[in-house]
Amino acid sequence: SRFVQDEPVFPEGFRQESPPPRQATNEKNQVIMIRHPKGRDLDPQPAGWPVSEAASALNLKEIPASRPPKCILLGFGKCGTSALLEFLDLHPKLVSLEWEPDYFCDRMYPKYDLQWYVKKMPYSFSDQITIEKSPCYIVEHDSHLRMHAMNSSLKVMVIIRDPITRLLSEYGHYYATETYWGRSAVSFETRVYNVKTQQFREEQVLKVGDYNPHFEHLLKVFPRDQLLVIDGDKLVTDPLSQTRRVEDFLGIEHAITENDIYFDTEKGFYCMKLKNSEETKCLGKSKGRKHVEIDPDFKAKLIEFFRPYNERFFQLVGQRFDWLQ
Repeated sequence: SRFVQDEPVFPEGFRQESPPPRQATNEKNQVIMIRHPKGRDLDPQPAGWPVSEAASALNLKEIPASRPPKCILLGFGKCGTSALLEFLDLHPKLVSLEWEPDYFCDRMYPKYDLQWYVKKMPYSFSDQITIEKSPCYIVEHDSHLRMHAMNSSLKVMVIIRDPITRLLSEYGHYYATETYWGRSAVSFETRVYNVKTQQFREEQVLKVGDYNPHFEHLLKVFPRDQLLVIDGDKLVTDPLSQTRRVEDFLGIEHAITENDIYFDTEKGFYCMKLKNSEETKCLGKSKGRKHVEIDPDFKAKLIEFFRPYNERFFQLVGQRFDWLQ
């Protein structure tokens, strides 16, 4: 079956079962490299080593292996999915994939089986939770069905922001891209508003700004208690408030504390202190761009335009956000 696989995939060269006595299992001139879930490379080991013996010899409780994710993060563009995963990676019980596999999306799913997907996951121990995220999962509704078919108990997190803030952030990305390639960028107002018709360009504003159809479909597939809505705006101003909600949602201890983050006054956002190290880590230069300033009257128009969509979303998730001010 393509689905319902919860078995770990060990590094190539390891075998699950111990060999019969005196059976030679180590092949000469063939070694494998194990990577610790949190980045530390372990010594190369002979191929064919039984898992139980290897763990004991390496002074590990077990050999790390690739496992299917027990949690998947969904997010609309420019809502903070990458930032959230960076903060969550500070937790010893969480291991996140550093790239976006897009496995459940239409362009990838028909091409690869679940074994391929699991092998792409980072190594983890059995008491850790693997998390991955891909932006297409939220808007391609068949992805929801495919994720559920893989694991009906899957925990799903959805990160959202004020649609206007998200729109401004998206515009910042568009502007940076256009200017980088020497092209002229239209103003924010022109991009989202048609002066001739005196109406907002719905294909531009609502394509991702209306969260309702996507969350409604998620609720048809997953029980509400398997869904967590993360406030992307609070992640910017108070990241610990959101990481603690994730810890509670996943049933793990509060291991990310005030000692793990700090506010970088020069960059204008929170950065991380790496555990057991003097090093710090901040998001890339493309993150935390300053938003273009817009006319207050135009912003008021945007607020009123989004109001019915936002009110509907608040009712849908049973939670209010400060988006109507």
